Amino acid sequence: MLYLKIQNIRGYVVTLKELSEKINISPSTISRVLNDKPGISDKTREKVFEAVKKEGFTSPYMTKKLSTSKTKFIGVVARKRFQDQDTIFFSNTLSQFQDVFVSNGFIVVPLYYNKNEIDFENSPLSPQDFAGFIVRGQSIPVKTILSIKKYNVPFVLLENNLRGYKVNSVICNDFELEYDLTKMLLDKGLKRIIHITGPATWYNNSERIKGYKKALLENNLNPEIYNFKDTTLDFGKKSFDSLDIKKNEKVGITFGNDAMAIGFIHALRNTEYKIPADISIVGFDDIPWAHLSSPPLTTAKIHVAQMGRLAANRLIDLIDNKKLNDKPIMVVVSGDIIVRESC
Repeated sequence: MLYLKIQNIRGYVVTLKELSEKINISPSTISRVLNDKPGISDKTREKVFEAVKKEGFTSPYMTKKLSTSKTKFIGVVARKRFQDQDTIFFSNTLSQFQDVFVSNGFIVVPLYYNKNEIDFENSPLSPQDFAGFIVRGQSIPVKTILSIKKYNVPFVLLENNLRGYKVNSVICNDFELEYDLTKMLLDKGLKRIIHITGPATWYNNSERIKGYKKALLENNLNPEIYNFKDTTLDFGKKSFDSLDIKKNEKVGITFGNDAMAIGFIHALRNTEYKIPADISIVGFDDIPWAHLSSPPLTTAKIHVAQMGRLAANRLIDLIDNKKLNDKPIMVVVSGDIIVRESC
Protein backbone atom coordinates (compact mmCIF):
# COMPACT_ATOMS: atom_id res chain seq x y z
CA MET A 1 0.00 0.00 0.00
CA LEU A 2 1.26 3.49 -0.85
CA TYR A 3 0.38 6.11 1.73
CA LEU A 4 1.29 9.28 -0.13
CA LYS A 5 -1.45 11.10 -1.97
CA ILE A 6 -0.55 14.23 -3.87
CA GLN A 7 -3.12 16.90 -4.64
CA ASN A 8 -2.75 19.73 -7.16
CA ILE A 9 -4.32 23.15 -6.99
CA ARG A 10 -7.19 22.05 -9.20
CA GLY A 11 -8.22 19.52 -6.56
CA TYR A 12 -7.39 16.42 -8.62
CA VAL A 13 -5.94 13.70 -6.37
CA VAL A 14 -3.38 11.28 -7.74
CA THR A 15 -1.58 8.44 -6.04
CA LEU A 16 2.15 8.16 -5.72
CA LYS A 17 2.01 5.37 -8.28
CA GLU A 18 0.30 7.62 -10.82
CA LEU A 19 2.89 10.34 -10.33
CA SER A 20 5.57 7.67 -10.75
CA GLU A 21 4.16 6.67 -14.14
CA LYS A 22 3.93 10.31 -15.17
CA ILE A 23 7.65 11.05 -14.67
CA ASN A 24 8.98 7.47 -15.04
CA ILE A 25 10.54 7.33 -11.59
CA SER A 26 9.71 4.61 -9.05
CA PRO A 27 7.31 5.42 -6.18
CA SER A 28 9.93 4.54 -3.57
CA THR A 29 12.44 6.90 -5.18
CA ILE A 30 9.91 9.74 -5.24
CA SER A 31 9.21 9.16 -1.55
CA ARG A 32 12.92 9.21 -0.78
CA VAL A 33 13.35 12.48 -2.66
CA LEU A 34 10.39 14.14 -0.91
CA ASN A 35 11.71 12.89 2.40
CA ASP A 36 15.25 14.14 1.64
CA LYS A 37 16.83 10.72 2.01
CA PRO A 38 20.37 10.02 0.77
CA GLY A 39 21.41 7.87 -2.18
CA ILE A 40 19.50 9.78 -4.89
CA SER A 41 21.29 11.52 -7.73
CA ASP A 42 20.98 15.29 -8.16
CA LYS A 43 19.49 14.73 -11.60
CA THR A 44 16.70 12.54 -10.21
CA ARG A 45 16.01 14.94 -7.36
CA GLU A 46 15.77 17.83 -9.80
CA LYS A 47 13.35 15.90 -12.02
CA VAL A 48 11.06 15.07 -9.08
CA PHE A 49 11.03 18.62 -7.68
CA GLU A 50 10.47 20.08 -11.15
CA ALA A 51 7.42 17.84 -11.66
CA VAL A 52 6.06 18.74 -8.24
CA LYS A 53 6.54 22.46 -8.86
CA LYS A 54 5.12 22.32 -12.38
CA GLU A 55 1.93 20.54 -11.42
CA GLY A 56 1.42 22.44 -8.16
CA PHE A 57 1.38 19.22 -6.16
CA THR A 58 1.48 19.11 -2.36
CA SER A 59 1.51 16.13 -0.02
CA PRO A 60 -0.77 16.26 3.04
CA TYR A 61 1.89 14.50 5.15
CA MET A 62 4.68 16.75 3.90
CA THR A 63 2.57 19.88 4.37
CA LYS A 64 1.91 18.92 7.97
CA LYS A 65 5.57 18.06 8.47
CA LEU A 66 6.75 21.43 7.17
CA SER A 67 4.12 23.46 9.01
CA THR A 68 5.29 22.60 12.51
CA SER A 69 8.55 21.88 14.26
CA LYS A 70 6.85 19.44 16.62
CA THR A 71 6.50 15.84 15.50
CA LYS A 72 2.79 15.12 15.06
CA PHE A 73 2.66 11.67 13.49
CA ILE A 74 1.71 8.36 15.12
CA GLY A 75 2.63 5.17 13.29
CA VAL A 76 0.28 2.20 13.62
CA VAL A 77 2.36 -0.86 12.77
CA ALA A 78 0.50 -3.98 11.66
CA ARG A 79 1.05 -7.13 9.70
CA LYS A 80 -0.05 -6.81 6.08
CA ARG A 81 -2.81 -9.38 5.67
CA PHE A 82 -5.53 -9.77 3.11
CA GLN A 83 -8.17 -11.44 5.27
CA ASP A 84 -11.34 -9.49 5.95
CA GLN A 85 -11.48 -10.52 9.59
CA ASP A 86 -8.47 -8.35 10.45
CA THR A 87 -10.04 -5.24 8.98
CA ILE A 88 -13.37 -5.81 10.69
CA PHE A 89 -11.95 -6.94 14.03
CA PHE A 90 -9.75 -3.87 14.40
CA SER A 91 -12.11 -1.31 12.87
CA ASN A 92 -13.33 -0.18 16.29
CA THR A 93 -9.75 -0.02 17.56
CA LEU A 94 -8.69 2.19 14.68
CA SER A 95 -11.62 4.53 15.22
CA GLN A 96 -10.50 4.91 18.82
CA PHE A 97 -6.96 5.72 17.64
CA GLN A 98 -8.36 8.42 15.40
CA ASP A 99 -10.56 9.92 18.10
CA VAL A 100 -7.82 10.06 20.73
CA PHE A 101 -4.93 11.09 18.52
CA VAL A 102 -6.80 13.60 16.37
CA SER A 103 -8.18 15.32 19.45
CA ASN A 104 -4.57 15.71 20.60
CA GLY A 105 -3.39 17.10 17.27
CA PHE A 106 -1.77 13.95 15.84
CA ILE A 107 -2.09 12.29 12.44
CA VAL A 108 -2.31 8.48 12.32
CA VAL A 109 -0.16 6.83 9.65
CA PRO A 110 -0.56 3.09 8.85
CA LEU A 111 2.71 1.19 8.54
CA TYR A 112 3.69 -2.39 7.77
CA TYR A 113 6.92 -4.31 8.20
CA ASN A 114 9.25 -6.07 5.83
CA LYS A 115 12.03 -8.47 6.85
CA ASN A 116 11.56 -7.63 10.53
CA GLU A 117 11.88 -3.88 9.93
CA ILE A 118 9.16 -1.25 9.59
CA ASP A 119 8.79 -0.48 5.90
CA PHE A 120 9.35 3.24 5.36
CA GLU A 121 10.21 2.86 1.68
CA ASN A 122 6.71 3.67 0.47
CA SER A 123 6.08 6.40 3.02
CA PRO A 124 7.01 10.06 2.61
CA LEU A 125 7.99 10.05 6.29
CA SER A 126 11.11 8.78 8.03
CA PRO A 127 11.35 7.20 11.53
CA GLN A 128 12.41 10.54 12.96
CA ASP A 129 9.11 12.10 11.89
CA PHE A 130 7.09 9.95 14.31
CA ALA A 131 6.28 10.87 17.89
CA GLY A 132 5.45 7.26 18.70
CA PHE A 133 4.13 3.92 17.48
CA ILE A 134 1.26 1.59 18.25
CA VAL A 135 2.25 -1.99 17.39
CA ARG A 136 -0.97 -3.89 16.71
CA GLY A 137 -1.53 -7.64 16.84
CA GLN A 138 0.19 -10.70 18.23
CA SER A 139 1.78 -11.90 14.97
CA ILE A 140 4.32 -9.04 14.77
CA PRO A 141 7.80 -10.68 15.05
CA VAL A 142 9.78 -9.99 18.21
CA LYS A 143 12.68 -8.72 16.06
CA THR A 144 10.38 -6.13 14.49
CA ILE A 145 9.23 -4.88 17.87
CA LEU A 146 12.77 -4.69 19.21
CA SER A 147 13.90 -2.85 16.07
CA ILE A 148 11.58 0.02 17.00
CA LYS A 149 13.69 0.71 20.09
CA LYS A 150 16.51 2.09 17.96
CA TYR A 151 14.29 5.01 16.90
CA ASN A 152 14.24 6.26 20.51
CA VAL A 153 10.54 7.07 20.45
CA PRO A 154 7.86 5.53 22.68
CA PHE A 155 5.70 2.64 21.52
CA VAL A 156 2.84 0.59 22.93
CA LEU A 157 1.96 -3.00 22.05
CA LEU A 158 -1.72 -3.77 21.52
CA GLU A 159 -2.90 -7.37 22.01
CA ASN A 160 0.69 -8.51 22.43
CA ASN A 161 3.43 -8.65 25.02
CA LEU A 162 7.09 -9.66 25.10
CA ARG A 163 8.39 -12.19 27.58
CA GLY A 164 11.76 -11.24 28.99
CA TYR A 165 11.39 -7.56 28.07
CA LYS A 166 9.68 -4.71 29.86
CA VAL A 167 7.47 -2.88 27.38
CA ASN A 168 4.24 -0.92 27.48
CA SER A 169 1.38 -3.16 26.41
CA VAL A 170 -2.40 -3.50 26.46
CA ILE A 171 -3.73 -7.05 26.43
CA CYS A 172 -6.82 -9.00 27.42
CA ASN A 173 -6.98 -11.78 30.02
CA ASP A 174 -6.44 -14.54 27.44
CA PHE A 175 -5.47 -17.20 29.94
CA GLU A 176 -8.52 -16.81 32.16
CA LEU A 177 -10.96 -16.53 29.27
CA GLU A 178 -9.68 -19.69 27.56
CA TYR A 179 -9.74 -21.52 30.87
CA ASP A 180 -13.37 -20.52 31.39
CA LEU A 181 -14.35 -21.54 27.84
CA THR A 182 -12.73 -24.96 28.23
CA LYS A 183 -14.23 -25.40 31.69
CA MET A 184 -17.65 -24.65 30.25
CA LEU A 185 -17.26 -27.57 27.81
CA LEU A 186 -16.02 -29.82 30.59
CA ASP A 187 -19.06 -28.97 32.69
CA LYS A 188 -21.19 -30.31 29.84
CA GLY A 189 -19.63 -33.72 30.46
CA LEU A 190 -17.28 -33.78 27.44
CA LYS A 191 -14.26 -36.05 27.82
CA ARG A 192 -12.45 -35.10 24.64
CA ILE A 193 -11.75 -31.43 24.04
CA ILE A 194 -9.44 -30.30 21.22
CA HIS A 195 -7.71 -26.95 20.87
CA ILE A 196 -7.05 -25.60 17.35
CA THR A 197 -4.96 -22.47 17.03
CA GLY A 198 -2.08 -20.70 15.26
CA PRO A 199 1.64 -20.62 16.10
CA ALA A 200 2.34 -21.37 19.77
CA THR A 201 5.04 -18.69 19.76
CA TRP A 202 2.46 -15.89 19.34
CA TYR A 203 1.78 -14.36 22.74
CA ASN A 204 -2.02 -14.60 22.80
CA ASN A 205 -2.00 -18.12 21.40
CA SER A 206 0.44 -19.27 24.05
CA GLU A 207 -1.65 -17.74 26.86
CA ARG A 208 -4.83 -19.37 25.54
CA ILE A 209 -3.07 -22.71 25.23
CA LYS A 210 -2.05 -22.43 28.89
CA GLY A 211 -5.63 -21.75 29.94
CA TYR A 212 -6.89 -24.70 27.88
CA LYS A 213 -4.26 -27.05 29.33
CA LYS A 214 -4.93 -26.01 32.91
CA ALA A 215 -8.65 -26.80 32.61
CA LEU A 216 -7.98 -30.23 31.10
CA LEU A 217 -5.24 -31.24 33.51
CA GLU A 218 -7.43 -30.31 36.47
CA ASN A 219 -9.86 -32.94 35.14
CA ASN A 220 -7.14 -35.54 34.43
CA LEU A 221 -7.62 -35.25 30.67
CA ASN A 222 -4.87 -35.10 28.06
CA PRO A 223 -4.55 -31.92 25.99
CA GLU A 224 -4.92 -32.32 22.23
CA ILE A 225 -3.54 -29.29 20.39
CA TYR A 226 -3.30 -28.55 16.66
CA ASN A 227 -1.13 -25.63 15.63
CA PHE A 228 -1.40 -24.03 12.20
CA LYS A 229 0.79 -21.32 10.72
CA ASP A 230 -1.99 -18.75 10.80
CA THR A 231 -5.42 -18.17 12.34
CA THR A 232 -7.48 -17.41 9.24
CA LEU A 233 -10.79 -18.74 7.94
CA ASP A 234 -8.93 -20.96 5.47
CA PHE A 235 -6.88 -22.65 8.16
CA GLY A 236 -10.05 -23.18 10.15
CA LYS A 237 -11.51 -24.98 7.15
CA LYS A 238 -8.37 -27.06 6.67
CA SER A 239 -8.25 -28.06 10.33
CA PHE A 240 -11.25 -30.37 9.87
CA ASP A 241 -9.16 -32.68 7.71
CA SER A 242 -6.59 -33.05 10.49
CA LEU A 243 -9.05 -34.46 13.01
CA ASP A 244 -10.14 -38.03 13.60
CA ILE A 245 -13.64 -37.72 15.04
CA LYS A 246 -15.75 -40.84 15.13
CA LYS A 247 -19.48 -40.68 14.60
CA ASN A 248 -21.39 -40.68 17.88
CA GLU A 249 -18.26 -39.47 19.70
CA LYS A 250 -19.19 -36.26 21.50
CA VAL A 251 -16.31 -33.80 21.07
CA GLY A 252 -15.63 -30.23 22.08
CA ILE A 253 -13.31 -27.89 20.18
CA THR A 254 -11.91 -24.57 21.34
CA PHE A 255 -10.41 -22.36 18.65
CA GLY A 256 -7.68 -19.73 18.90
CA ASN A 257 -10.05 -17.20 17.36
CA ASP A 258 -13.51 -16.84 15.79
CA ALA A 259 -12.20 -16.80 12.22
CA MET A 260 -10.84 -20.34 12.57
CA ALA A 261 -14.02 -21.50 14.30
CA ILE A 262 -16.23 -20.08 11.53
CA GLY A 263 -14.01 -21.66 8.88
CA PHE A 264 -14.37 -25.02 10.63
CA ILE A 265 -18.15 -24.64 10.84
CA HIS A 266 -18.20 -23.94 7.10
CA ALA A 267 -16.21 -27.14 6.45
CA LEU A 268 -18.81 -29.16 8.38
CA ARG A 269 -21.77 -28.02 6.28
CA ASN A 270 -21.74 -30.96 3.89
CA THR A 271 -20.80 -33.63 6.43
CA GLU A 272 -22.78 -35.83 8.76
CA TYR A 273 -21.58 -33.94 11.84
CA LYS A 274 -23.97 -31.60 13.61
CA ILE A 275 -23.23 -28.65 15.87
CA PRO A 276 -23.59 -28.90 18.82
CA ALA A 277 -25.14 -32.39 18.82
CA ASP A 278 -21.87 -34.05 17.71
CA ILE A 279 -19.29 -31.28 18.07
CA SER A 280 -19.45 -28.37 20.49
CA ILE A 281 -17.50 -25.34 19.26
CA VAL A 282 -16.26 -22.16 20.94
CA GLY A 283 -14.27 -19.32 19.40
CA PHE A 284 -12.41 -16.31 20.75
CA ASP A 285 -12.65 -12.53 20.06
CA ASP A 286 -16.39 -12.07 19.26
CA ILE A 287 -15.80 -10.61 15.82
CA PRO A 288 -18.85 -8.85 14.32
CA TRP A 289 -20.13 -11.85 12.38
CA ALA A 290 -19.69 -14.43 15.20
CA HIS A 291 -23.36 -14.11 16.10
CA LEU A 292 -24.29 -14.52 12.41
CA SER A 293 -22.62 -17.91 11.94
CA SER A 294 -24.83 -20.97 11.74
CA PRO A 295 -25.21 -21.81 14.54
CA PRO A 296 -24.31 -18.56 16.32
CA LEU A 297 -20.87 -18.89 17.87
CA THR A 298 -20.13 -19.09 21.59
CA THR A 299 -16.98 -17.08 22.18
CA ALA A 300 -14.95 -14.78 24.42
CA LYS A 301 -15.61 -11.09 23.77
CA ILE A 302 -12.53 -8.89 23.53
CA HIS A 303 -13.18 -5.20 24.19
CA VAL A 304 -11.00 -3.91 21.36
CA ALA A 305 -12.41 -0.38 21.39
CA GLN A 306 -11.56 0.07 25.05
CA MET A 307 -8.14 -1.46 24.49
CA GLY A 308 -7.51 0.90 21.59
CA ARG A 309 -8.35 3.93 23.73
CA LEU A 310 -6.10 2.75 26.53
CA ALA A 311 -3.19 2.10 24.16
CA ALA A 312 -3.60 5.53 22.51
CA ASN A 313 -3.83 7.40 25.80
CA ARG A 314 -0.84 5.55 27.20
CA LEU A 315 1.22 6.48 24.15
CA ILE A 316 0.27 10.16 24.49
CA ASP A 317 1.31 10.03 28.16
CA LEU A 318 4.66 8.55 27.13
CA ILE A 319 5.14 11.29 24.52
CA ASP A 320 4.26 14.06 26.97
CA ASN A 321 6.27 12.65 29.88
CA LYS A 322 9.54 11.03 28.82
CA LYS A 323 10.19 9.77 32.36
CA LEU A 324 7.27 7.33 32.02
CA ASN A 325 9.24 5.43 29.36
CA ASP A 326 11.50 4.17 32.14
CA LYS A 327 8.53 2.52 33.86
CA PRO A 328 6.71 0.31 31.32
CA ILE A 329 3.34 -1.08 32.36
CA MET A 330 1.10 -3.90 31.15
CA VAL A 331 -2.61 -3.09 31.12
CA VAL A 332 -4.96 -6.11 31.20
CA VAL A 333 -8.55 -5.59 30.02
CA SER A 334 -11.03 -8.26 31.08
CA GLY A 335 -13.21 -9.91 28.44
CA ASP A 336 -16.56 -11.67 28.71
CA ILE A 337 -17.85 -15.14 27.82
CA ILE A 338 -20.70 -14.87 25.29
CA VAL A 339 -22.81 -18.04 25.24
CA ARG A 340 -24.66 -18.81 22.00
CA GLU A 341 -25.84 -21.97 20.24
CA SER A 342 -22.60 -23.62 19.07
CA CYS A 343 -21.99 -25.54 22.31
